[in-house]
Amino acid sequence: MHKADRRLSVYDVQDFLSSHYQGTEFDPIGEGNEESKHRFRPVSVAKTQEAHILQIRPEMPREANIQWLSMGVGAQSVFVPFYAGADDTPAAYQNTPGEFNPSKAYWVYKQAGVLVDPHYLELGGFLSATQQNLRIKFSQNIIAADKTIKTLVGKELTAFITKVNADNAQAGIDEYNKLISKLITNSTNFSPINYKQDLNL
Repeated sequence: MHKADRRLSVYDVQDFLSSHYQGTEFDPIGEGNEESKHRFRPVSVAKTQEAHILQIRPEMPREANIQWLSMGVGAQSVFVPFYAGADDTPAAYQNTPGEFNPSKAYWVYKQAGVLVDPHYLELGGFLSATQQNLRIKFSQNIIAADKTIKTLVGKELTAFITKVNADNAQAGIDEYNKLISKLITNSTNFSPINYKQDLNL
C-alpha cells in the first residue's frame, strides 16, 4: 500500500480526479509514443459525467461541509464548492437534459471541453488559465463565507449558504462562457477551408 508523504488537500484530490497522466509518457495528448499513450486508462476521460469530493470540516458547523462538484470531464471542468446546508440547488444544476442546452451547467462545461479537444495544444492554455482563476476565486470565496457562517444560525445560515452556493455556481458558468467565446473565436483560425491573402499583391 502506498502512503502520501504529506497531508493531502482537497486540491490534491481535485488534481487526481482530473488526471490524464499530464506530464508523463502515458498522457493520451502528450508526447509519448502510441503504445505509452494508450497503456493506462486515465482517471479523467471524455465519458466522465461528473466528479465530486465530499469535504468534512470538523472545525465548522455541519452546514458548512462542502461538496466540490465538477460537471463533465474533470480535466476540462472546474470543481465548484457547494455548502451542504443549502435548501435549494441553482437552476443550472437541475433537470439537465440529454441533449445540449446552454442554460445547464453540465453542457456549459462540456461545450468548453469539446471545443478544446481538437486543438488541445493551441487552446489548452486558455482552459488552464480559466481553471486556475476559478480555483483561486472559489478559495477566496470560501474563506470570506466561512467568517460569516460562524456568526449565523438557523434560517439566516441556510439563506446565506444557499446564496453563496448560487453565486459560486454562477461565477463558474460565467467564466466558462467567456472561455467558450474565446475558444470559438480562436478556433476559426484552424478551419481547413481558409485562404490567406498576400496583401502585397
